[in-house]
Amino acid sequence: MIPAPDGALRQETRELGILKSHCHDWKMSVYRSRLFLLALAFCGLFEPLPFLRAETNSIAPPSAPTTPVIPRRLQVAVFERPPYSFKDKDGSWSGLSIDLWEKIAGRLGLSYDFVEVPIVQIYQKLHEGSVDLCPLVAISGERAGQVEFTEPYLFSHGAVITPRESLFQSLKTLHSYIWSNEVLLLLCLMLVGMAIFSLLLMFVERKHEQGHFSGPSVSGFGSALWFSAVTMTTVGYGDKTPISASGRLITFVWMLAGVLLIALFTGTIASSITTAQIHSGIERFDDLTRFHVGCMSGSRMDLLLKSRGIPAIRYENPEAGLAGFQKRQINAYAGDSVSLEYWMTHDAPGRFKISIIPDSAMIYAFATKPHLPELTDINRNLLEITLAPDWRSKAEQWTGPLNF
Repeated sequence: MIPAPDGALRQETRELGILKSHCHDWKMSVYRSRLFLLALAFCGLFEPLPFLRAETNSIAPPSAPTTPVIPRRLQVAVFERPPYSFKDKDGSWSGLSIDLWEKIAGRLGLSYDFVEVPIVQIYQKLHEGSVDLCPLVAISGERAGQVEFTEPYLFSHGAVITPRESLFQSLKTLHSYIWSNEVLLLLCLMLVGMAIFSLLLMFVERKHEQGHFSGPSVSGFGSALWFSAVTMTTVGYGDKTPISASGRLITFVWMLAGVLLIALFTGTIASSITTAQIHSGIERFDDLTRFHVGCMSGSRMDLLLKSRGIPAIRYENPEAGLAGFQKRQINAYAGDSVSLEYWMTHDAPGRFKISIIPDSAMIYAFATKPHLPELTDINRNLLEITLAPDWRSKAEQWTGPLNF
């Protein structure tokens, strides 16, 4: 073999060194990449060391101050309607419904403000969302599409109050029913029958000088008239009696006729008295057609009267209805039995009588705006309070005895 010249050997050695240098650089770059990836993984799995974290925090830019979150205050719509709600002289509110709401709000830590709203605007403002809740409304199917209702907390009935009549007014009313055409007709029949019987008896008995109906015509007719009266009424004193057979036969016929006439007269009077009692009482909505009725505008009773086509005068509150009685605008006021009984007892004792209407349920609950976030929690706490054994006694502290 011929040895390579020195120049070629040096060239090959140089190329081999360059190749080794490139391989070393490639290995180092791969090694650095692996170290970099391991460092990234290490930083993602573990927090920085305390001294690094302290150093990092010390050089971090100052953060912007945070604004504290203020809890939303519910707007609770109220109106004055004893015993459910009272507005005190200082502007504060109390009552059965107010007390129940305050207990629920206290349990849930809710902030709220009372907003006085006329009853006729309650459902509109709830539907619009300008108020969040009203704690004293009666559940109504007509309003279910506008608002949401909680579970009920009180059951009541519709009722009607009418002025209590004095003794003179009661006798006057009874007189107007007793002196009917039927009663007058029966009285005329009885008088005519007595006169005819007396004439017949006097004509038959005057032939007997020792008889009780003899003598002058006026005296005989008077005795016969007296006898016909005591015979018809079955009193039968026995001071006067017919002697002849014809007189006794006529008397027997008159006895039968008298019993019939008295029975008819008594039945007619009893029927007139019963009619007077029925007309003076109220047991169903149809009975209200005989009265000039008043009610609170926008109330549940207002809707019931409208649905049955019963005309009524609307008032803002029961006090305005009392003024309606005094002005002779109405002679009956319809509403909720609990509030009417409270009003009668405290504001007008002894002046009115109340009639319950069984087919007019009044179911009280909270009404809320649609999709109120707190509704579920309010419902849960309302049930816990109202299903407790002492709820009825607590409610009666405001309403008085509940008869249902």
